[in-house]
Amino acid sequence: MNPAPAPEPPASGSSRLARLRPWLPAALAAALALAYLPSLGGGFLNYDDDWLVEHNHTLRDPSPSALLAAWTDFTPGTRLTLGAEYLPLRDTLVWLELRLFGPHAPPMRVTSLFLFLAAALLVRRYLLRTFGDGIAAEAAAWLFALHPVHAESVAWLAGQKDLVALLFVAAALVSYAGNSRRRALLVPSLVALACLGKAVAVVTPLLLLAHDLLVRRKPSARVLVPSFAVALAAAAVHGWVGHVVGMVAEPLGGSRLAAFVSMGPATWDCLARCLVPTGLSVLHDAPVRSAADLLGWLAVANFVALGAVAALRWRAGDRRPAVFLAWFLIPLAPTAQFLVPLQNAVADRYLLLAVLGPVAAIGAALAWLASRDRPRLALACAVALCASFALSTFERAAVFHDSVALFRDATARTAVDPLAPYQLGKALQAAGDPQGAERAFLLAFSRPGSRDVRCSAANNLAVLLSGKTRLGDGIAFLRHAVTVCPDNPKTHNGLAELLARAGFAAEARAAYDDLVRRFPDYEVGLRNYERRYGSPPQGPDEKKLR
Repeated sequence: MNPAPAPEPPASGSSRLARLRPWLPAALAAALALAYLPSLGGGFLNYDDDWLVEHNHTLRDPSPSALLAAWTDFTPGTRLTLGAEYLPLRDTLVWLELRLFGPHAPPMRVTSLFLFLAAALLVRRYLLRTFGDGIAAEAAAWLFALHPVHAESVAWLAGQKDLVALLFVAAALVSYAGNSRRRALLVPSLVALACLGKAVAVVTPLLLLAHDLLVRRKPSARVLVPSFAVALAAAAVHGWVGHVVGMVAEPLGGSRLAAFVSMGPATWDCLARCLVPTGLSVLHDAPVRSAADLLGWLAVANFVALGAVAALRWRAGDRRPAVFLAWFLIPLAPTAQFLVPLQNAVADRYLLLAVLGPVAAIGAALAWLASRDRPRLALACAVALCASFALSTFERAAVFHDSVALFRDATARTAVDPLAPYQLGKALQAAGDPQGAERAFLLAFSRPGSRDVRCSAANNLAVLLSGKTRLGDGIAFLRHAVTVCPDNPKTHNGLAELLARAGFAAEARAAYDDLVRRFPDYEVGLRNYERRYGSPPQGPDEKKLR
């Protein structure tokens, strides 16, 4: 059997690293603490933190029945309350945090940092077992830990599911990379725990297989067969729950082929952000492309070219490029829109595991540089890259301190998606800045993205414009908004209410009649109609309104 890949020569700087190695875990912990310091005192964000953690009535219930529901209740109501997913391990963690800390965000943010630190140290241990104790493994481990793409998972409490999954995936990799007889039980158990933390962990067995290919080791059927069985069972459960709660969306572009083409440039951008971490954002514009889009196919061709280069290197005896590419693409598979259409096409948190491939490639490049009698230059480059990543993480962590900062940043980084300015408007409104909120809602309404979000922005803006001195502005805005949101009952109700308050009796009555005719199940509209005009009319062929 051939040895592990590309052991580094003594000239690579391993002797210098060996002297520092006992101190490196503590140094990495200190670096992470400093990098995430701006986020640790922050509060709950208005992006899932509020309903999923802070005000979640299931997880705030101190009784054991709440935990039992998280693990055993598959009804749509409970699943939707818990994030429209089956992640009982994450739910258990949040339940325990609420028992220990109450609904206070700072200690929960510190918990997230400790989870990530533990996971990062396990990733480092795995890389050291795989590549030896030279600069390749250390650089890759530090770059992975300090990469700013992780800020979304570490500094966002709703992202704790990422950290739970990463912790157990890393533990599974460490265990599988060893030779213990207990692997046959331990690794499948760790895979199961990872899948109970986040659904994307179902790809873990493929990463285990990639490890065997990298180190030229015969795959262990005793470990891999039960691991794949566990992952397939978890995938079936996650898929069923997603179907029950309606989380599976339509494919981008209306077909799987169009989604495949659309994801080509999006995945290429993900690779670029892993190598040069700029343009990070909690929300991204994801252009939808047709199946005949040339730019989309060009991006696909780029990955085919990378695969061809990796195949050539494989034939030459170097398996690292192929495995590094696999480490990048395999973790992205569960979020690929042509496989499983999801509500979010692109997100920084999707790179949680995928970033391992690019940073491992950087580590290998630094090791090559060291082997060319440039160990000091390689070490200097590694330190400079780590410092750059740490600074970027520090900046991203500050963005996640509060909702206004987060969505002001996301609004500046997007041009199509209206969700960023909509969330910014809600944050500014909660912070007591109605003028800023009004501008943000108007921007969200003017963007060409999701019509549902635009309509929500219109309804929030209408509330801000409903004062006595702004009725005219509110009516003028809602007259236009109902043409953009013809199927949104709240928008129609808002226009009818403002017309009635402004004294346009005939037009208000007509708007209310149209509201109850078009939306006979909209309870708010029915109550407002009854308050002003009595029982709504019921024609012989109309649906009963009461």
